[in-house]
Amino acid sequence: MTSNTSDRYEAEPDNERTPRSQSASGNSHGRLLQFSLLSTSSLTVMAGATISPSLPAMQGHFSDVEESALLVRLVLTLPALFIALFAPIAGWVADRFGRRRLLFIATILYGISGTSGFFLDSLPLLLVSRAFLGMSVAGVITSATALISDYFQGPARARFMGFQAAFMGFGGVLFLVAGGLLSEWSWRGPFLVYSSAFIMAPAVFFSIYEPERSHGYSRALPDDPEKLHLPVIVFLLLFAFAGMVAFYLIPVQLPFFLESKFGAKGAISGMSIALATLVSSICSLNFGFVRRRFSHLMICVLICFFMGVGYVVFGSASHMIQVWIGLAICGLGFGMLMPNLNLWTAAVTPEAFRGRVLGALGAAIFLGQFFSPIITEPLRNGGELHQLYEGAGLALLLGGLGIVILNIVRKSRRRRPAGSET
Repeated sequence: MTSNTSDRYEAEPDNERTPRSQSASGNSHGRLLQFSLLSTSSLTVMAGATISPSLPAMQGHFSDVEESALLVRLVLTLPALFIALFAPIAGWVADRFGRRRLLFIATILYGISGTSGFFLDSLPLLLVSRAFLGMSVAGVITSATALISDYFQGPARARFMGFQAAFMGFGGVLFLVAGGLLSEWSWRGPFLVYSSAFIMAPAVFFSIYEPERSHGYSRALPDDPEKLHLPVIVFLLLFAFAGMVAFYLIPVQLPFFLESKFGAKGAISGMSIALATLVSSICSLNFGFVRRRFSHLMICVLICFFMGVGYVVFGSASHMIQVWIGLAICGLGFGMLMPNLNLWTAAVTPEAFRGRVLGALGAAIFLGQFFSPIITEPLRNGGELHQLYEGAGLALLLGGLGIVILNIVRKSRRRRPAGSET
């Protein structure tokens, strides 16, 4: 199904006339601007996973602290919770005080709070620093995505949103490798990876400019609620939450699944997760090509299809090759998830409200990450992990079918002549 630009749920808001500077592409300043947006976006994937390899050694170091096993795991997951809590606030700040200022301050705070773990020798203080890290990530991802939406439009926006998701994926692979290598030296070593934010901050300061917006900050909803497309935004938030709950079955449960079924160790698990990440990054790079041929809604169906088929394939695997094939198929779906969510949200949100709505989207995404094990572990109900993956795959396929049916019903109602209802 090709994209239908006449659909009011797909098109750009009619009131958008934001000037797009030519510096967003082409010359050296434009290239530095693009690098700043892409590199700061990649900071979000470092929030938790970078320190994952050092958790056992960290737990050994704080073994005399009461409940250290739980608290050390919170060091990994706490940023996601604070990202979810503060992303809407970051969106409000971006709309009220400007995206550029927020991005620069959040990048500096990211570097300070992230690298502080290298120096801190108190587990409670380490948790406080991770909370501040989550707040800074909320500011970075919200402002960076809002700036991309302001600078670019049409196919250029779709293409750059794909670049953003791909850069985050490739950055995740790089930072995970760096964190693993530094963890061999010391459990504190991976915290040094966060210092890369200090390199990015000057680029943000000198290359990012505050876009001129045709509408100033607004404290309430638009006079015409249709301009905000609230039903579509609610659907996007729910889809983002559910998509991340489903996808995080891979990093949370896959190592246990591979160990129990194939006796695979950490290296194989890491390579398997990296495979899904790599495929998703390549898919994100080509998102502009996909968007030209499918509507946003149909891309959601494709996401459900690829992730559902992938889970069924590797959930029923009898050999590691089948696992890798399934993970690659999953990667195709996840590679479309983030750019499609960001692009569709930007398309149906007036510019004066874009920061707040993108902040809500970020909250839904990271809440999905945080609650994934909480939701899926009870669903497992003591069963084998392959049953959980197969069940999740079937649920995703049914979800995609449900979206198709709802879309058919919506279109049939729209075509029904006025007065035909009794």
